Amino acid sequence: MMSREFTTREKILLLVLCVLLLGIVYYEFIIKYVDETIKQYNTEDMETELLIEQAKAQSIMDMESEMKNTKAKTGSVVASYNNIKNEISALNDIFGAASTYNFDFNQAIKDGDAVRRDINISFTAGSYSTAESIIEKLHDCKYRCLIRNISINTSSGEGISSGSVSVSMTVTFFETMYNANTTDGLEENKDEGTTTSKTK
Repeated sequence: MMSREFTTREKILLLVLCVLLLGIVYYEFIIKYVDETIKQYNTEDMETELLIEQAKAQSIMDMESEMKNTKAKTGSVVASYNNIKNEISALNDIFGAASTYNFDFNQAIKDGDAVRRDINISFTAGSYSTAESIIEKLHDCKYRCLIRNISINTSSGEGISSGSVSVSMTVTFFETMYNANTTDGLEENKDEGTTTSKTK
């Protein structure tokens, strides 16, 4: 059997072929696998995050819908101006179950005989069910109010059904000038969209 030694050129060609084969194998079985795995995990993370946001939005929509449907059944009172002390007392009782809470009161606005007072509220609760209970109690408050712009976020980034939550909302309390003993602190809304002036 005849054999011969490879020439230098043939050895170089064989070496190049081996390197190319190794490169192809590395790309096909390692690089592509890693890329596909990363894409799969990224897709799963995005899908999970989307599901969480959808569940959160649906839960808020259900809550707001329930409040609209039941508001007419509650015997809330439109108190005479200025009822802020009673409203603050009611709010403190309602939010006693919250971990933390903050109230930012806007100026009361007089529109004819009606008075409205916007309050920006933010609070944290140990669970979604606790936050929901607080919002329901606020909705059932004895003093007529409207809850809007509800936003609920989780502190852990998980679903709203687990872990603590942070909530922000705007609450408008309604009062009346009927039997009111004062107009101090009121801003009169003469025309919608017009700058108002404070009533002394």
